[in-house]
Amino acid sequence: MTPADPMDLFAVWSCDAQGRCTHWQAATAGPLPPAHGLPLVQWLQQAGAEPAGAALGTLTTAFAARQPFQVEVPVLCADGSARRLMLCGLPAGDGHQGFVLDVGARQAALESALRTAVQDRLLVTHSTDLIAHCDLQGRYVSISPSYGRLIGWTDAELVGRLVTDLLHPDDRAPAEAALAHLMGGGEIVEAVEVRKRHRDGHYVTVGTKASPVMDSAGQCLGAVLVSRDIRREKARIQNLETLARHDVLTGLPNRAWIEEHLQTLLAVHDDGAATALLFIDLNGFKAVNDRQGHAAGDELLRQVGRRLQQGMRPGDAVARLGGDEFVVVARCSDARAAARLAQRLLDSLEQPFCVQEQPVRIGASIGISLAGDDTHCTALLLRRADAAMYQAKACDRSAFRFFEADGGLHHQPM
Repeated sequence: MTPADPMDLFAVWSCDAQGRCTHWQAATAGPLPPAHGLPLVQWLQQAGAEPAGAALGTLTTAFAARQPFQVEVPVLCADGSARRLMLCGLPAGDGHQGFVLDVGARQAALESALRTAVQDRLLVTHSTDLIAHCDLQGRYVSISPSYGRLIGWTDAELVGRLVTDLLHPDDRAPAEAALAHLMGGGEIVEAVEVRKRHRDGHYVTVGTKASPVMDSAGQCLGAVLVSRDIRREKARIQNLETLARHDVLTGLPNRAWIEEHLQTLLAVHDDGAATALLFIDLNGFKAVNDRQGHAAGDELLRQVGRRLQQGMRPGDAVARLGGDEFVVVARCSDARAAARLAQRLLDSLEQPFCVQEQPVRIGASIGISLAGDDTHCTALLLRRADAAMYQAKACDRSAFRFFEADGGLHHQPM
């Protein structure tokens, strides 16, 4: 018979040879109707919440044959509640003795646990996340079916292997350190980004969260690892970063990007070259925009951006500040090299463009500022190039001018 849990025990009882209850002791002044003085079969008939034919037959046979018995029956209690009881008895002397247990709560808890287990299994089975258990040595104990769907591996192929075996070589050491930290009682709050190797050889980027599995004594037994495919999320973030640092119309870097790039170049002092900033403003763009419309103006700006990129040397950078203003940042050996670059850009921009199937000619004015010992600020370099550009624009033709530290603006011979 099942051992009695004191929290489940409702009563102990004894019966004589005829099955009449000679002793009935309830654990508490509970809701069970007393059975003292009644044949136990009769008590069960009176207290039963529903017909209990099979249980009555079992009791009658057991009393007659002096056999042990155990039956479960629903009983209507004095407080009006219906409870499921387990009635257990053993032969003792000329009769029987036994106890009554309330198994309804235990059954409800078991059914709830079973429902939870089924729900958890459904979640694991149909989850798109990678769900795995590993032991204290970091070896797979079980994996979800999603491993096969996402990265091609089956349970049989992975169970027993180290969880770090599938990781990209560059990710293994950090992952091993994180897992050791977790198994040692530490906490990992943020998801750890790793690359898991697909069965066909390529890598899938996932974000993994890990939680320790503890026993009743607080000892770590292993961990649960939940990994999610974050390739789309990373692509979305990268796209947002690109949009934040690039001009939407031309695809060129924007002011934020070029200022950061310029600051990096200004920090370089050991190659004997100087940082040159060329501020470019288009001549004749407004006329095209007014005459042919904004769509034509936009197309012209895109073509200008492509042509400027074609004129760049390795290491040079071109950006659009806005409107018809562009900036080129380059490392030049001296002012003559910067002048040659400016003239090459002017010559390129004076070649005709084709906008809406019509030839379009424009020019440009370029202001040049060279970084020196007194110029380590991007804002100052931009202001000086902008001032030089306006001086070049006063020439009423394509031209470039240098900003000089003494306050002058000069055309540098090439």
